[in-house]
Order: sequence, then C-alpha cells, then structure tokens
Amino acid sequence: MSSVTNINAEVQFEEVSNKEVGAYGLGYFGYNLGSAGLMTYLTFFYTDYMKIPAASVAMILLVSRFLDGATDLFLGVLIDRTTSKYGKARPWLLWMALPAAISVSLLYYVPNISTSGKVVYAFITYNAVAFFYLTCMALPMQALVALITPDPKRRLTISTVGSIFNTLAAVVINLYAKPIMAALGGEAKGMFWFFTIMAFAGVGLMLLCFAFTKERAERRQYAKVPLGVGVKALFANKYWWNITLIQIMTSLVPSAWGATVYYTNYITGNAGLVGPIMSLMWGGITIGIFMFIPVTRKLGKRNAGLIGMALQVLGSVVLWFAPASVGMLWFSTVLRSIGPAAMIAASNAMRADTVEYGEWKTGVRNEGMIYSGASFGGKVGSGIGGAILAALLASGGYVGGAATQTPEAIEAIKAAFIILPGVGSTLIMVMLAFFDLEKFIPQINKDLKERRAKAAV
Repeated sequence: MSSVTNINAEVQFEEVSNKEVGAYGLGYFGYNLGSAGLMTYLTFFYTDYMKIPAASVAMILLVSRFLDGATDLFLGVLIDRTTSKYGKARPWLLWMALPAAISVSLLYYVPNISTSGKVVYAFITYNAVAFFYLTCMALPMQALVALITPDPKRRLTISTVGSIFNTLAAVVINLYAKPIMAALGGEAKGMFWFFTIMAFAGVGLMLLCFAFTKERAERRQYAKVPLGVGVKALFANKYWWNITLIQIMTSLVPSAWGATVYYTNYITGNAGLVGPIMSLMWGGITIGIFMFIPVTRKLGKRNAGLIGMALQVLGSVVLWFAPASVGMLWFSTVLRSIGPAAMIAASNAMRADTVEYGEWKTGVRNEGMIYSGASFGGKVGSGIGGAILAALLASGGYVGGAATQTPEAIEAIKAAFIILPGVGSTLIMVMLAFFDLEKFIPQINKDLKERRAKAAV
C-alpha cells in the first residue's frame, strides 16, 4: 500500500443538518447528567455515607474499571456486528436506556447491612453502572461521531458541540447539586434522589439523540466484521495504540477532581466551595472549548491539545506554592479547566480520524472496536486515577466524616489534588507529540473515496 502524503484533497460529503448536531449535543448533555456525579461525589459517598474503608474503595474502583474496560471491547465487537435498521450504534441507546437509569439509582442507595455487605453491594452496583451506563450508553454516543459523517470538519463540529453540552451538564450538576440534595432530604437520602432524577432525565435526552440522528455508514460494505479480522486490523493501527494511551491519561487526570470535596473540606476549610469550584472547572472547560476553536482550526487538534495540557500543568504548579489560598485555588481552577478543553473537544474527532486511517491501512472499517479500545483506555485510566486517590487517602490514614485529619492525610489530599493532575498532563503532552495523523487525513479520505468507487463498479 502506498504511503500517505500531506496534500489538500477536497472530498464532498452528504450534509449533516444542524438539528442532528443539536440532537447529538443534547444526548451528551443527558449522558453527563447521570455520570458527572461519579467524578465529584462517588468516592466521598463511599467513604463518608456508605462508611466503606478507603482501601476497599480503592480496590473496588481499580478492579471494576479493568472489568469495565473488558466489556467495552466486547460491546465494540457487538456494535461492529449490529445491522439493525437503525444502524450500528444508535439502537444500543434505545435498548439500554432503562437499565442504565436504574443502575445509577441503585448505585446511590445505602443498604442497611454490614460493612462487608456494603463493599459487596458497592462492587455489584458500580459494575452495573459501568456496564449499562458507562459502556452501553457512552460507547454508542462516541461511535456516532464517525457514523454520522465521514467529513473531518463536520466531525470536529459534532465532537465540539457534544463536548460543550457535556461540560454544561457538569456545570449544572455541580452548581445545583448541593442545594437540591439538601431539599431532597440531605446527605445520603438527598444524594440518592438527586442522582436518580438526573439519571432518568439523562437517558431521556439520549433517546432524543437516538430519534433525531442518522447513521450514514454503508451497511453493506461494513456489516459484521469477523472478530479475528477486526482484532488484527485494530492491532495494526498504530494510531489506535496512541489514542488509547492518551485516553488512559486524559481519564486518569480528571479522577483527581474527586479530591475536590476533601480539599475544600480540609485544606481551605470551606466545604461549601466544592460546588462552585467544580462548576467553575466545568464552566471553564465550556468557555475553553470556544476559545480553542480558532486555535484548533489554525494549529490542528494535536497542537491545540499540547497548549491546553501545558496550561493544566501550570495550574498545578501555581497551586502547589499556595495550597491553602482560596484565591490561588480559583486561579488554578481557571487554568486547569481551560487547559483540557482542547482535548475534550477534539478527542472524538481524533478517534474518528483513527477509524479512517485503520480502513485505509488494513481495508477493515471497525468503528465499534476502535472506539471501544479508546474507551477501554478511558475506563482503565479512570479506574487507576480513582484507585490512586483512594489509596492516597488510605495511606494517609484518612477517616471518613472526621472533623480533622492527620498531617499525613492532609498531604495525601494535596498530592491527589495537585500533583497527580500535573504529572498526568505532562505525560499526555509526550503522547500527543507522536499523534501526527491529522495532516494525512485529506489524502486518506481521497484514497478511500476512490477505492470505494472502484469497488462499487
């Protein structure tokens, strides 16, 4: 097969309506209504409401995320072999909506059983959410970027809109969660009812995404990729390995945000800051996405991501020198929110480019497996990040619900909240340096169009 050259090749694509783009955005808004709380509140819910030891929480998150990642690969194979009248990915949003919402509701229920029983219950319900919500709803949403259109410019628009709505949902969750939880009964009861309502509202919006989007992949050509062929093609795609490693780290870093509730409680001494800080975090990401649109168009997805990660590293550095300063916490949060915006907006489009390269390289088009592989990396990264957070708390002797903590626990909280994101962002920059696919995509699209035209004769 000939090598790719960097040329400006114009290829015409079927137009995607703004209504479809908006429906996709609403779907991602709905997805994060049910999932945003996992990042901010779940570890705290386990340690302070369920009264599960931090070491047990670390083990639950780590083991569960690896199991969850394996189910991603399994669902990716199923998506590639799905030939429903609704397409490959969309029908999964319909089939899994109800069990996804129920699983989130059960996650935040505190059973009246022993501590060991609660550990088992937490393990089972967390894995139910991981499969039905974080896999069976998230993976189809991600794959739709590649299935709605092959146009790389339109894909970037769809990915950006999805990211904007996704972050707006997180802003809403974090801004209003505390007062609404209090109105619904407070503490564990309030959290249960709040996230139950959010989960059912979220899947409702994802069903709107199902109803108002359209897949444009050629079913005849791409239906039922044999498992062995798909796996071989996946492993031959060097950019899939790259984007999967990037996804591991981009998911690990936000896991440190779970330390926000501990940081505001014990470092700044103001527990009420957790909602505003997390709202600023997600609001800054939303604003950052708009800020990075011209940067991404001018410099490309990878280079914009490098700039963003550098800002995130800077945010960790400045906070380290004044960890107890509320003013520095606000400033650091601005840097650490605007920074990842470029990566969040472009990640789905980067995966879609990886799909095109894979087909060009191997002759096999497997959106499901490529997106599931990257999603697997995300689950593993999130699990490792959550486990590191819980392990740091355990190593510092953190006691859930205590009015004060030991100096070792305070240092562990600072390490999780400040050092972990800085180191992770630095590693992402290293990985991004090797992702040079974007400049080859015009030629790849041109080659694929000519190849498909010849096959149709």
